[in-house]
Amino acid sequence: MSFMLPKPTMVGENEVTLAREDWDRLVEFLADVALLDEAEDDADDIAAVMAARAEDAAFHARIEAERGTPVEVTIPIEVVEAKLEGAHPVRAWRNHRGWTQLYLSFKSDVGRDLIAQIETRKKNGSIETLDRLARALDVPMEALIEDDR
Repeated sequence: MSFMLPKPTMVGENEVTLAREDWDRLVEFLADVALLDEAEDDADDIAAVMAARAEDAAFHARIEAERGTPVEVTIPIEVVEAKLEGAHPVRAWRNHRGWTQLYLSFKSDVGRDLIAQIETRKKNGSIETLDRLARALDVPMEALIEDDR
């Protein structure tokens, strides 16, 4: 898009005047440029969202194929809020399901004491333990691993 700047008339040292027609063309040009920039930004955002959705779908399919059962891949707001308040992910997901430590122990074949130690961060839990907990909770194991604090 090409645009020729209008010739202003100098009025004093710091001011210029433009013909109304030139001013209107300038405003229209700048609005078009802003819309074009906005459209490009929107296209980039849409592409990023689509790529993230495709990645999520591939991850979901891989986990479901490995487990042979559907797995929850979205994070409910209750779990997010609990984690933000400092709860361990295992506790956040267990509470979201409405389960006691004893019930999770029964479902996962992981000792209740070990679950309590993981939830209070006294122990990390092995990969095998976290996998059993994740399978019982129907979440990807990655959902139970804490970010570095």
